[in-house]
Amino acid sequence: MDEGLFREKLAIDSMRQGKGDVSESALAPAINTDVGTFRCHRGRLEKLLQEGQDIRWEHTVQNVTASSQGIVVQLKDAKPLDAEVLIGTDGVHSQIRKSLAPKIELKVLPFVVFNGKRQFAKAEYQAVFEPTLGTRTIVHERHDDIILEISINEYTPKHVDISYTYSRPAREDDPLHKPDRAIPGATDIPEAFYNELDDLKDLQQPFKAVFDAVKVRRDRVLHWLMRSTLGSPAEVDHLAKQGVLLVGDAVHAMPILGGEGANNAMKDGVDLAQHIVNHGTGSLQEFTDAKYETWKKGVEESERRLGEMHGQAKASL
Repeated sequence: MDEGLFREKLAIDSMRQGKGDVSESALAPAINTDVGTFRCHRGRLEKLLQEGQDIRWEHTVQNVTASSQGIVVQLKDAKPLDAEVLIGTDGVHSQIRKSLAPKIELKVLPFVVFNGKRQFAKAEYQAVFEPTLGTRTIVHERHDDIILEISINEYTPKHVDISYTYSRPAREDDPLHKPDRAIPGATDIPEAFYNELDDLKDLQQPFKAVFDAVKVRRDRVLHWLMRSTLGSPAEVDHLAKQGVLLVGDAVHAMPILGGEGANNAMKDGVDLAQHIVNHGTGSLQEFTDAKYETWKKGVEESERRLGEMHGQAKASL
């Protein structure tokens, strides 16, 4: 598939004959955008990547053990799997990492972030959004240290789906900063959040329509924790010697804002595939040795960007 067809199939605005173009200035985190960078529709990209693959859904990993006898993956409601090599791509809450490298812990960064989703009828979108957005698919606005961001997720003939993000640094005794909350607690939205939305003054469209506290209460809103992690070289090497390789957010997680976690995870997959073609699966340690400094730099830069986008000259994370 050539690049033109690839963008035509996946660009977020392909239904409007767009190509998903995005400029560096459109991104609040100031992520570098090389020539050819575009915003794609995540669902369509996942569907494309699944083509021709043997993917078995509804299997939950409960525990993993590794010894000189091999690797055993314990599954919920299914027989264990035996393996000589295990690639852990199970994300920031990786059960593989928790089982085999529990000392690699997640760090919660001191930021408050809420994300919501909403659908607008096409006519309302054209009246409220297009005068400001034009053909752009991301727009953001700063209010002191608060960042408001709106992203277009899907265009259809009848409606437009958006997501929006409210973010700021955590404050002293902050009722909205809950670094120790359980994973299911992401849907528990404190009243203080809606109070902060009410305190936003002089918002222009489309921010006025999107960040209306009354309307936000009706949306599916999630409290996002800005997490990062990076296993030490010794920890990563120890896993590789056992035939276990963690990639993507499972081993070098970046905060959702300011990070490029999904892009880097896919890059890990491409690089690993090429490594296996060239060297087989018996040299996983060589792969981690070659990638580690890139992983380390990516995590550090994502934390720095998160601070800088909120007006912190140097993030003390």
